[in-house]
Amino acid sequence: MLFDGREILQERNVVTRFQILTLDGGGVRGSFALGVIAELEGALGHSITECFDMLAGTSTGAIAAAGLSLGLSGEDLIRFYREHIERIFQPREPYRAKGWTRPIFPLVQWTFRRRTGSKFEDLLRAKYCPHALEQAFSNVFAERTLGDIHSHRLVVPVVDLTLGQTRVFRTPHLPRGVSDAGERLIDVLMAATAAPTYFPHRVLPDGHAYNDGGLWAVSPSILALAEALRIRQLCVGDHCAPPFDISDIHLLNLGTGRYTYSLTPPGEDAGSLYWSNHVADVMSISQMQGIQEPLFFLLADRYRTINFDLPDASWGLDSVEHVEEMIALGRRFAREQLSGLGEEFLAHRAPPYEAMAEDPVM
Repeated sequence: MLFDGREILQERNVVTRFQILTLDGGGVRGSFALGVIAELEGALGHSITECFDMLAGTSTGAIAAAGLSLGLSGEDLIRFYREHIERIFQPREPYRAKGWTRPIFPLVQWTFRRRTGSKFEDLLRAKYCPHALEQAFSNVFAERTLGDIHSHRLVVPVVDLTLGQTRVFRTPHLPRGVSDAGERLIDVLMAATAAPTYFPHRVLPDGHAYNDGGLWAVSPSILALAEALRIRQLCVGDHCAPPFDISDIHLLNLGTGRYTYSLTPPGEDAGSLYWSNHVADVMSISQMQGIQEPLFFLLADRYRTINFDLPDASWGLDSVEHVEEMIALGRRFAREQLSGLGEEFLAHRAPPYEAMAEDPVM
């Protein structure tokens, strides 16, 4: 073991802290975060989750956060990615046109691909079949639920398409989380990873259709901070958490790569034909940039992010060919920043939270 946080704890005496680990969305690029976690755990000699009172994950980050919450290590999650990633992102069988469109479909497909570089059939259905993803989750999580997580709090954002609302799945650490305790992690993760155009939406047992939380929380850091403040308000003292203030909150974020862009819209105006190829990137990048400012303002040097600049556009959400490079990059970043991370984040030992048994009227 290369790092022992007990010495720092003794030097600090007893300081109330509430620590949060957040894991961004980003498809296979989540393998970077797994490299970071595996390297840090190798230095610690124990699970990184012991250092954090709450984990929050979006999309691929939700997979990692849920796995860690149930005792998987960073190395376990890397093996999970290596074993399943190519099957999960295997191209679907060719789309078969029906009826009167069948004779002209090959020409339409060829023309569209030549003009746009994309498949016309991707306009008609999600790019990947969800069955391999669900089977992979089933192998790991079986029938376990959010209520089976006891070591720390877990937060996963999604979108409820049926109600037209953002939605958060959480362990029963707050009154509003009690009703989620019976939710299967398989269902939560299938909803959390249903990225539009990549995977179909997911209909859960409540009859609602859900999509990936990356539509509103690519990085769940602001959400996690708000959750911590809600815990401070409703759930402190003898019930489920030592009293803490916002000045006691420390947040470590693991990213999935930073894009940059520079656009020059054509002429004096641009319509949907132009923006269809750019709006998703602009929105997600701007969202990520916009999150940084309030976090730095509220937490100052108690907020830290580990991320990297994407080399080029080939490092996409489904670029399985770069997974090993991302894992290695994450390991290197962790080694380079271990000393600072150790003193700032890895000395804390988070006590288990006390789940709420019932949903009080509020």
